[in-house]
Amino acid sequence: MKIIWKYLFKYKMLLLLNLIAVLFVCCSELGIPFIIGKFIIDYNKNQIDPFALLGLLALCACCGFIGNLILNYCASKVSSLLFQDLSVDIFKKVQTFSPTEMKQLGISSILNYTTLDVFQVMNFISVFYRTAVVSPIMLVVSVVAIFYVASFLLLGILFVAPFLVLTLFIILKKSYILSQQQQKKLDELNVITRENLIGIKSIRAFRQSQYETSRFSKVNHKYSFFSIKLFNFMVSIDPIFYLFLNCSILINVGVGVYYLTQSHPDFTTGKLLSCIDYQFHVLFAILDFLLLFMMFPKTLVSVRRIENVLNITPKIKNVCKPLKPQMPFQTLSFENVTFTYPDATQPMLEKINFSMKQGQIVAFVGATGSGKSTLIGLIPRLYDVCEGAIKINDIDIKEYDLNYLRNKISFISQKNVLFKGTIRSNLAFGKQNPQENQMTEALQLAQAYQIVQNKNHKFNEIVSELGTNFSGGQKQRLSMARGFLKKPDIYIFDDSFSALDYKTEYEIRKAFFEMKNQALVLIVAQRITSVINADKIIVLEEGKMKAIGTHQELMKNCLLYQEIAKSQNLEVVV
Repeated sequence: MKIIWKYLFKYKMLLLLNLIAVLFVCCSELGIPFIIGKFIIDYNKNQIDPFALLGLLALCACCGFIGNLILNYCASKVSSLLFQDLSVDIFKKVQTFSPTEMKQLGISSILNYTTLDVFQVMNFISVFYRTAVVSPIMLVVSVVAIFYVASFLLLGILFVAPFLVLTLFIILKKSYILSQQQQKKLDELNVITRENLIGIKSIRAFRQSQYETSRFSKVNHKYSFFSIKLFNFMVSIDPIFYLFLNCSILINVGVGVYYLTQSHPDFTTGKLLSCIDYQFHVLFAILDFLLLFMMFPKTLVSVRRIENVLNITPKIKNVCKPLKPQMPFQTLSFENVTFTYPDATQPMLEKINFSMKQGQIVAFVGATGSGKSTLIGLIPRLYDVCEGAIKINDIDIKEYDLNYLRNKISFISQKNVLFKGTIRSNLAFGKQNPQENQMTEALQLAQAYQIVQNKNHKFNEIVSELGTNFSGGQKQRLSMARGFLKKPDIYIFDDSFSALDYKTEYEIRKAFFEMKNQALVLIVAQRITSVINADKIIVLEEGKMKAIGTHQELMKNCLLYQEIAKSQNLEVVV
């Protein structure tokens, strides 16, 4: 829970205000039994001033109202601020994760950390702020008051308290274990739900709806099983508490009546009623703690999950003094680069060597799984090399500031992602606050200008979540326009032409190749026609460089390249 205290100490003024409110509440709640007891004693002695009594009760009521108002305000404010700060920090942390770390945690689990777990902590802190200080004060002061008025009436509390605490300890221990199991099953449910929503077309196409429903039902049954067991433990707390409460009152009333019938001069009916009232405060203070205890097991699970995320040290990070040179990237080289995925036994890439300079286009072809996308993912440091080095301007890319490096690169992925917003906001990912003429130029370069022109609201046309209101080809071209707008030093196209027809692809390549002298360009492609004019084409096979050369050279000298060309109905020159 240390990490939560760190956040709570940020709100010191609210904590101080909370303590003042606690003072008001305690004075009000504990003052009323004293006044009523005094009233009964003075009434029996005919020494009562009713106006003074009403005035004191009204004062206590006002103090209680003001105190509870401030207490609830502080609790709501602090819990809301905690939710805000904790969610933002988790989100920021996730932004630093590499794909490897994202895969280890799981997207569905990360969503739970950012929402459900933080919400659980927020609810706990809201209750904690209202009860954690008030309840101990009420408990201690009430016990002292009973001891001062009639110490023998502590018998009921002392008899009941050990059994109550032991029972609660057993319930909470079981509840914590069940909360962990419940949360794991909830994560599994979210994974299955997310997979089904993403792959709904494939599920229907292969008629697997019944199987997926069965898979969901099995996990849901286990989740329900743990939830019901946890709920049964939690709901047993109230009946148990009231059983002990009634037993305690029964004991004290019995003892009190005995002392009254024995005509003890120092013990009166007023003192008995005051002590019973204080006893209620003692036991309801314990009940407030119970509310916290009921929430604590699940909250502790959530806190530990959040701590696990926030305590992760990203593997890909800056060196102590990263470089931010004010000069363009002019050269790029791979020197004996080897890369192995975590937990893999064989390298994905092995001894990759090539170099290029500004104005050149280097392309990568090969079978699926040959390592093309992995290779280009090493340049913006989505992964770090295991052996060898990647150098830009003869400097290892690890020496550059990570944000600086990525800002110099335009990575246009094979998975086209448009974000909910507008066409303008999506293009602005490439350049903040772009001018309309700059967006128009980028769109024309990507053969996407007509897409915008055909929309009613032009650049302000709404883009739905994941760009579902655009076709695959439209999303591809808009993604490319976003990359062109950035005007970086390095362009990386990861099979970015796959969703385009041949004519559109030709127009984009023709327009883009005219401006290639301004940058380094790397292209991963399935179609040889996409890279036929590249300065160098690297053929990859099982993570190794099979050959390197121009299209004409490879058509003569590389059997694998010839086979790929034949499969695409290209003429092979021997």
